[in-house]
Amino acid sequence: MDTSPPAEDRGPPGTPDNIIVVDHLRKWKFGPTADATVTSAGDYLSQECYRNSDRYNVLNLCNDYKTHSLGYYVSLLASARNHRVVPSVVTLKDITTPTIAQSVVDEIKTQIDEALKPRKGPEFEMAVMLGQTNLSEYADLAKKLFALFEMPCFQIAFTRKEEGWRLKRLTPLNLGQINQQHPSEFALAIELYFQKKRFRRAKLKHYKYDLAILVDPEEKTAPSSPEALAKFRKAAEKVGFFVEMITKLDYRRICEFDGLFIRATTAIENYTYNFARHAHTEGLVVIDDPWSILRCSNKIYLHERLARARIRQPKSWLFAKGADMSSQLPGLSYPLVLKLPESSFSQGVYRVANEAELLERLERMFAKGDLVIGQEFLKSDFDWRIGVLDGNPLFACKYYMANEHWQIYNWSESGDSDDFEGRAETVPINQVPSAILSAAVRSAGLVGDSLYGVDLKEVKGQAYVIEINDNPNVDVGVEDKLLGDELYLRIMTSIYNRIERERTEPRYLS
Repeated sequence: MDTSPPAEDRGPPGTPDNIIVVDHLRKWKFGPTADATVTSAGDYLSQECYRNSDRYNVLNLCNDYKTHSLGYYVSLLASARNHRVVPSVVTLKDITTPTIAQSVVDEIKTQIDEALKPRKGPEFEMAVMLGQTNLSEYADLAKKLFALFEMPCFQIAFTRKEEGWRLKRLTPLNLGQINQQHPSEFALAIELYFQKKRFRRAKLKHYKYDLAILVDPEEKTAPSSPEALAKFRKAAEKVGFFVEMITKLDYRRICEFDGLFIRATTAIENYTYNFARHAHTEGLVVIDDPWSILRCSNKIYLHERLARARIRQPKSWLFAKGADMSSQLPGLSYPLVLKLPESSFSQGVYRVANEAELLERLERMFAKGDLVIGQEFLKSDFDWRIGVLDGNPLFACKYYMANEHWQIYNWSESGDSDDFEGRAETVPINQVPSAILSAAVRSAGLVGDSLYGVDLKEVKGQAYVIEINDNPNVDVGVEDKLLGDELYLRIMTSIYNRIERERTEPRYLS
C-alpha cells in the first residue's frame, strides 16, 4: 500500500528528505551536500512545506539550544511534526542535567573504562562530531557516545576516579567553533552522516508505520535467531511497517517509532523493561508490554494469580528469609524444585533431594533475595509450550529435557554443546490435548492479551501450568515448523492492528 503524503504536502519538487538547519545560511561554510538541503531556522519554522509533511530528517545545527532559543524551538517543533530530529528536546535536557548525563554515560561505563585504560593522566577530552573523532584510537568510543546522546557536535571530558572514568563535562560545539577548530573533520563527518541507511527516507513512502525490533547481538540464547529476525522483518514490511533493528544504545530514539517488538531476553532489572516502559509512555504499541514483563518475571506473583483462578499447578511452598521453617519442613515432599522469584530460562532453578540439600541451597539462594518458591517435582519427558497471541493459541511445541538432565536447558554445559538443550517437536494445534490448550489460554489471559509462551506438564491426563513467559522463543525450524512464514505474519499483523486501534479508538483515564 502507498501511504506517502499527498503531493501538496510533500514540499517543493526535488527537495531532499534530509535537511540541515542553521541560524543563518551565511554561517554554513561547507558548501552544498548531495544528501541534504541547508535551510535557516526561520524558514524551517515558518515555511508550509516543512510544516505540512512528516517525512523529514532534521539535523539542528543552531548555535544555541537553551530553552526558548531558536535552536530549542527547531527541535521542539520538529518533534511535534513527527520529523526525526537531532538533537531531540530530551537530549537537550539530558546534557544540561549533570546527574542524568552521568547516568546516560554509565550505560557504556565498561566500554569507556576499557577504551581509556591506556591513558596515563587524570583527565581525557575529545571532540565528537556526528559520531566521528579525529582521534582514530577512540573511533568506536565516539560512535557509542553519539548513539547515547545524539548531540550533533560536542566536547566531552572524563576524569579518572577510583571506580573508573567519570564524566566531567559535556559541552555542545557550535558552527563557529567547528569552523575554527575542526573544519576538515566536520566536513567528512557530515558526508558520512547522511550516507547511513536510516536517512534514505524515500523508502518510507511505501510504509504506514515505523517498527523498532529490539535485539541484543551478543546474546547467546536470544528468543529469535538472526534467520528468524529476517523473517520478522519481511513479514512486518508485508503488512505495512518500515523496520529497523535497534539495540540498547537506541533508547533515546524510541519516540521515532510507532511500535516496539522486543526480541532480547526480558527482565525487570535490565534495559529491556526500561525500553518497554519508555515506549509505552511515548504512546507506542509494545510487545512485550511493561506489565507483562513485570507479571511474568515474578514466579510468586504468577503462582498467586493461578491459584486464585483455580488453575492447576505443582504444589508449592513459599520460603522467607529469616522465617521459622520448622512447621513447613515435615510437610514437604522430595525431590523439590527451588526457584528464585525472577528466574528465567531454567536459571536460578535447582532440585534438592532431601532436607539437608534444601537447607543448604536455601542459604545460598537467600543471599540473592528474601523469598524462594518451592514446587513439587513433576517428572516428565517433555514440557508443553503453547504460544498464545491475542488470547488465542498460536503454536504448540514439546520441549524435551536436555540429555541426562531434568531440565530443558542444562546450564552446566556450554551453550555450544549438544547436551545444552533438549530437542523440540512442533505439534499441530488440533492435536494438542484440550486440557493443555485450555489451561494455556486461561493462564495467559490472567497476564494480558500480548504474546506469551505458557509452559505446562501433562501428568495422568491433567495439565499443570509451570510458568508463563512474556518473551517466548520464536525461531526457524522449531516454533515456525508448521506455520512457516505465516507465524511471523500473524505476530506482525497483531502489532499492526494494535497500532490501528490506538489511532482510531480514544483512550480514557480510569
